[in-house]
Amino acid sequence: MLSVRALGLAEKKYEEKETSLIDKVDKILKNHYSNGVKVKTLSLDLSDCKNINASYLDMWLEISVKSGTTELDLILHPIMDENYYSFPCSVLSDKAAASSIQTLFLASCVFQSTSTLGCLKRLKSLNLSMVHITEEGLGHFLSKCSALERLVVYGCSGIICLRIPWTLQQLKILHITTCKVIQMIVIDAPNLCTLYFDGGPLVEISVRNSSQLKDVSMWSDYLSAPGMLAYARARLPSITPNVESLTLRSYKENVDTPMLSSKLIHLKNLEIGVLGSSVEAFSPSYDVFSLVSFLDACPVLESFILWVEQDALRYNPAVVGNDEKYTSRKPECRHNSLRQVTIKGFCLAKSLVELTIHILESAPCLERLMLDTTRGCHRSSRFRALRGSGQCLPMTMTALAEAHKAVEFAGRYIAGRVPKGVEFQVIEPCSGCHTGDP
Repeated sequence: MLSVRALGLAEKKYEEKETSLIDKVDKILKNHYSNGVKVKTLSLDLSDCKNINASYLDMWLEISVKSGTTELDLILHPIMDENYYSFPCSVLSDKAAASSIQTLFLASCVFQSTSTLGCLKRLKSLNLSMVHITEEGLGHFLSKCSALERLVVYGCSGIICLRIPWTLQQLKILHITTCKVIQMIVIDAPNLCTLYFDGGPLVEISVRNSSQLKDVSMWSDYLSAPGMLAYARARLPSITPNVESLTLRSYKENVDTPMLSSKLIHLKNLEIGVLGSSVEAFSPSYDVFSLVSFLDACPVLESFILWVEQDALRYNPAVVGNDEKYTSRKPECRHNSLRQVTIKGFCLAKSLVELTIHILESAPCLERLMLDTTRGCHRSSRFRALRGSGQCLPMTMTALAEAHKAVEFAGRYIAGRVPKGVEFQVIEPCSGCHTGDP
């Protein structure tokens, strides 16, 4: 990787940093070329350079990317002072690296697919990040990538309808992130296993052959995609009927999740995030208990994780402490395969308490119930453990007060309903880290 950090330039002032990076990269690549050193991997992180001349980039790619190059990363500044750099397709011609390139990552440039683009018969991973490319250009590009296994499209403008052709027989993973103008996704790739969609408006998705599509994640953008959970409940049974692992994140729901007859008969692992934001929380009338619709739709569901961020749900202080307000709802529904349930962000919202009670009364094979009142801030959280730190994440005074109340509620309304043999754990604020001190 040739970058500001890798070349020891991070401490320099911005103008000096930019000039020094261009100078060092230029010398290194010219030295390799003059000495006949073949470049197998070229990774250029030039995201700190706003003023780099396109002639430098053209020259570096021309002298470095040859037959035998297997990996190329070109990361440019997202806001160039001049026009966006137009990536030269000649670099990927049959006479250059087309026959050998296996991994390609392009960021913040223009890609105009031309006749000089060769057959990328060994390309397995393609990542296009904030690349200006047309639907036709991407279609031509993908037609040259018969061995592609992983495709990431992030923040790319100019694509309204994304078509994944049948010719991509080896494609296993598709990530589509923050493509604001996209309206339709048509997937013909017959062996796609993983679909990840994040941050754009709700779109029409068509999967012609979904037999291998087992892992699906959908995240809503809080500005453009209200109703993600309702959309997923209504549409996914027909779009991805064989899904086994499903992750959903929604910033705001303006309607309750509907009760429907359609099923996700193969779904084993379900994770739902009810996310808050400083812009807008969920509708005050949203009933989180309506998520029981997902549980009812999944006859073989084994694991359910519910994330509830602070301020995502609102509760009525008038019902807090009123035992009559916390009763079971819809006890006739049974979730016979459900064994593991985790609620991160357990709080005083009435419908959340009722959902927890419902799960306890309708899951006869339940083995473990964990209620995390710290929303993942406690060091015992598996997400904190991945950070490699023994310290907890900080919590605000408001979050601490709510967590302590939630612990009390868990003991008052949940603990006594836990069947014998079910492991029950309540994660509360850490006495060492969460003291409320600044």
